[in-house]
Amino acid sequence: MKNKKKNLKIDKKRAILLDEDAPFAVRESFGLLRTNIIYTRTDGSGAPVFGITSAEEGAGKSTIIANLGLSFAQIEKKVLIIDADMRCPRQYDFFGYPKENVGLSEILVGMVKDKSDAIFKTSNKYLDVISSGHLPPNPSELILSSRFEELINELKTEYDFIFIDFPPVGVVADALSVVSIMSGYIFVIRANVSDYVRVTEIIENFEKVNANISGIVLSDVNLKDGIFASKYKRNGYGRYGKYGKYSKYSNYNKQKKS
Repeated sequence: MKNKKKNLKIDKKRAILLDEDAPFAVRESFGLLRTNIIYTRTDGSGAPVFGITSAEEGAGKSTIIANLGLSFAQIEKKVLIIDADMRCPRQYDFFGYPKENVGLSEILVGMVKDKSDAIFKTSNKYLDVISSGHLPPNPSELILSSRFEELINELKTEYDFIFIDFPPVGVVADALSVVSIMSGYIFVIRANVSDYVRVTEIIENFEKVNANISGIVLSDVNLKDGIFASKYKRNGYGRYGKYGKYSKYSNYNKQKKS
């Protein structure tokens, strides 16, 4: 089950990622978010661990986390992104590895003994990624397992920052189930799409379990020049994104009910 150690080339034709060509306003926004995260209090037991989630599908959380990881890597912080969305993963879209390559699910079920075999090196030497792995039948159980907490504690000694891409908490509660091992959460809200009442209810649920919400990000904002917004639209972040009526989340929920 070993993966070959190689640098993964970021395919910019597949996704819009942060670089020196990105509009100034976009780079500044991620720089501000990065600064806020750096100054978030942690328990001092290693790298801070942040979960990124949203209220609904298609909010752009996976795009945010990919760019946030790159933003930290650009200041030479050693960063790990974990795609813990084991129902509808997206990080492979940004970093170019096969969708169901060896990753998190294989680590958690014990199919990969050495976690380094499931860590992919991107073209930025400061940024690594652990894919979701093959999609398991029991993703929530794997996230709740003691092995997940053990894995995170091990990785905290090896990186400066860890970002975890969770499923939308308004669809499944994976992100809420591991509050005790998270330094904080970043909540992504999509402009003109996210429902205010629903978002408020979810944030209140986080507060009830003493979760630390480190920041709220408004995504898919139409910048005045329209250039960056139009690129996002072509890549699935316009009005009709990747997620929809027939998404894997919808299929998963139907299976549970049946």
